[in-house]
Amino acid sequence: MTRNGILSLFGAILIAALPLAAVDSYSGLRNRRVPLPVPLKLPPGLVQVLPIDKAESYMGDAVRIPDCPKNEDNPFGLCGNTLFGGLGIWNSHLAGTVQIKFFTPINQIAHFEITQPYNLKGDDAVMRTPQLYAFGATSNILLDTFNQYSSGDLNLTTGEVTNLKVNVIFFNIFYYALGLVNPKLKPPSFTFPGVYGTADMVFEQRSDGLLDFTFYGSTFLPLGNNIDGDPVRLPMPFCGPLLQCGSIQVAGMSLHPHLRLSTKPAPKDPPCGAACVDIPYNSVIELTVNSRFSSIGDDFFVNIPQLGGIAIGRSQMQGRVQLQFGDLNGDYVPVAINALPPSGLLVPPPPFPISGLSLGWVGHDERVRFPRFTYEVKGTAITDDPFDVAVGELNVKTGKFVGGLLWRTFWNQDLLLAIIAQNNGRILPQSFLLSGPANLEKGPNNSTVFRFNGGEYRPFDTFVFPLPDYTNTGGAFTSGPGSYLTPFFRAQAVLPTDTPTAVMSGSASNVLSSFGERFSYSYTIPCDAAGKSFAFEYTNTSSTATGGTFKMDGLSSVACINSLTSQQRPGNYDTVTFTGFGTWSKDDDPHVATVQISTAPEAPYVTIQIDGGLSNVNLKPLEDPIP
Repeated sequence: MTRNGILSLFGAILIAALPLAAVDSYSGLRNRRVPLPVPLKLPPGLVQVLPIDKAESYMGDAVRIPDCPKNEDNPFGLCGNTLFGGLGIWNSHLAGTVQIKFFTPINQIAHFEITQPYNLKGDDAVMRTPQLYAFGATSNILLDTFNQYSSGDLNLTTGEVTNLKVNVIFFNIFYYALGLVNPKLKPPSFTFPGVYGTADMVFEQRSDGLLDFTFYGSTFLPLGNNIDGDPVRLPMPFCGPLLQCGSIQVAGMSLHPHLRLSTKPAPKDPPCGAACVDIPYNSVIELTVNSRFSSIGDDFFVNIPQLGGIAIGRSQMQGRVQLQFGDLNGDYVPVAINALPPSGLLVPPPPFPISGLSLGWVGHDERVRFPRFTYEVKGTAITDDPFDVAVGELNVKTGKFVGGLLWRTFWNQDLLLAIIAQNNGRILPQSFLLSGPANLEKGPNNSTVFRFNGGEYRPFDTFVFPLPDYTNTGGAFTSGPGSYLTPFFRAQAVLPTDTPTAVMSGSASNVLSSFGERFSYSYTIPCDAAGKSFAFEYTNTSSTATGGTFKMDGLSSVACINSLTSQQRPGNYDTVTFTGFGTWSKDDDPHVATVQISTAPEAPYVTIQIDGGLSNVNLKPLEDPIP
């Protein structure tokens, strides 16, 4: 599938999702409907008051500050004209106590209510963008709402939490100033998951008979281009003694508040020491994806006798990772994460039907093999969810993200689209909610390495699974009891810091791709390419539309990186990533190739894509590489 085709399908998914915004929320990222080894026991008297762990608990926001005055760009403010070079991000670690009142269980389901009897207090922080803007997020307090408790239902047998809704008030000087410059704004309480967001809570038994809990929530609050006729304004950090701040118009501004609370003690992670990354605070960096260790996929644990058993689908991915660092606060720094397409595309990818969104990583044609049927999966790509942005809290002393990372992405591929279409509206076209551990560390020759290993659990009982031709002609399969899916998202990305001197070269003939196509290639690519000669040629011998020969005429981007096990000296590398323009044997049009070749002895890999899918091959590892 071409990149144009991928984008048009993404647009269809997102357009379908937007009218459902009022119900497109999610809770229970990790909950599975299977019995715990021992059912949970409620605390004596059904009430418990526990201190939260400050290292594991924080509130924060990722404020998007665009200039989107056109009505068609609102209320979501996704025109892409972002001011100040990125999000305004901040996190403040919280201290205090939380009370949970449980009610008498009915059929092992216990309703509960959560309150903060004395409020939770946070450290002073600074909301900062990469360029020019900084505003003090000071006097941080988390309060209960005045008319609605946070609540949910706990299944004591499985640990599953349902009907979860956390209602709180975020207060600090930034929000107060925001209200002053927008006098018609009636600040709402923040509700997680809200109309579009995430809420996840996990209870664990303690030795003293009480229950530890960990909560993470995020939500999306667009302000649009006006508030009752007045333009939306952003307070500037030029204020008088009574907080009379200057302000500017910011049509399309949106808030992305997030909250993490945990009564569990922080894990005793060892300090990273010499492996700690030199963080470029209040700035943005871009890392090259190591495709062999970066993938999306799904474990299809579906109870469908006709398929004969389970299957695992996986596509290695090409692209980049953008990290935006905020202000250092103690041992912590907020980090916003984005998936970007491969570097070197001299013109932007074709636009989405919804402005402000863009292509992320691109994948490969692959086959999902059940014991009795095989599915061809094509057109694989992802894009970030712009409404529930990925923001984590990095502990700079350990290199680990506090509680891991939630990274929501929209996926595109044939099998997923067929599943959505054939279930007739039962599956909301929402993004995948991938959560898991993430960290930053130093790699070979002082490179910066980002690693993420996320997953999700989705029950699939009674849902329709398409036939291998993706039609429902002659009927389709229906999944039986106990069926579930576990989508996963793995990422490893690298930013070298040494000066490149190597020239990467090599060739191979009659190679068999993981999709069953034979191909050959040769390349000579200088890692420092300015003014130097280069060459790349690729031939796919398939008799289908993917067959042909590409010859590169122009080199637009090169990034050389090392695998984690590399022993190369500074300036030398075992992996080359490049983008170039050239000719395709089947027409006279210009085409683009995105390529990554790893010569690492422990991690050999090749991926070649022409126009993001016109022709694509790779040597997908047989094992599932963990980043």
